[in-house]
Amino acid sequence: MKTKICITFILFGTLILSSWGFLAHKTLQQLSIYTLPEELGGFFYQNQAYLVKHSVRPDLRRNEDKSEDPKHYLDMDATLFGADYLNSIPHDFKKAQAKYTLDSLKQEGLVPWEVFIVYKKMVNAFKTEQRDSVIFYAADLGHYVSDAHVPLHTTKNHDGQLTGQKGMHVLWESLVPENDINGYDLSKQQKAEYIKNPQDFIFEILKESHAMLPEMFQVEKEVTAQIGADKKTYPVVRNGRTSQYYTKEFIQAYSNRLGKSVHNRMLQASQRVASFWYSAYVDAGKPKWVQNVPSSVVEALNAEKIEWKENKLISNQKLISLHKDK
Repeated sequence: MKTKICITFILFGTLILSSWGFLAHKTLQQLSIYTLPEELGGFFYQNQAYLVKHSVRPDLRRNEDKSEDPKHYLDMDATLFGADYLNSIPHDFKKAQAKYTLDSLKQEGLVPWEVFIVYKKMVNAFKTEQRDSVIFYAADLGHYVSDAHVPLHTTKNHDGQLTGQKGMHVLWESLVPENDINGYDLSKQQKAEYIKNPQDFIFEILKESHAMLPEMFQVEKEVTAQIGADKKTYPVVRNGRTSQYYTKEFIQAYSNRLGKSVHNRMLQASQRVASFWYSAYVDAGKPKWVQNVPSSVVEALNAEKIEWKENKLISNQKLISLHKDK
């Protein structure tokens, strides 16, 4: 089984891979709150610190839970799924298991089905007024939905290892946003929308992500040719072992050539996370207890949303992901 655990630097010799870097996950989770409708936003804003902090919990869980790893990706182009993989994978988990077997699916990834499993748990928590559980599942759901927006979570060539481009994973999902975050416009997002069929929608997200792969790989090749191998990486010796790290010059050049694709995908992921949260609330019957939050919380949220809409979260030091952990 592949292991894809997140780190925030490139280490060719020992790279393990995962989802968006910690900074990106935390940023996405915070931004998602601002796109929620007023009736739901206050409750989520009241739990903002928890949601942001625990947006990375599923990645951390992998250290102890071996069953966690396949929940973060789906290698759609794996031999198991055949040539028509974009259309032939059953969206229903029982049908997928019957077609491929559970053990085979664990080898190639489970993210779309894990999204729906956690989604249903969140719906039930809303219905039964399990407030802590709603937020617990919201944090996990946000992580898995965000993971589905990462193109390299949809292919067997998940690190460029099959095309001589090893290191692509952390380059695209972690190093580029960490390099560029201070220049991102975080205000350009649509409002959360109701998702009629969450199970089908997560597969559409995966298809979107998969379609981004050719450009990502091609741009990396072009920038490598432009920069040159000697300026692409530099050696670092740790514990007697030499590993290769991407240079700042290469990260910046790659980012420049990609334009706003990583930035836009992050914002898109954030809006979809909020839409899954909102849809769980609607499918639970819009329980009234959610709206029982102090007026001071609503006022604080509205004030912060003004800063968000003016793209001042970073300049006003309100983006939690940039705060140093205490």
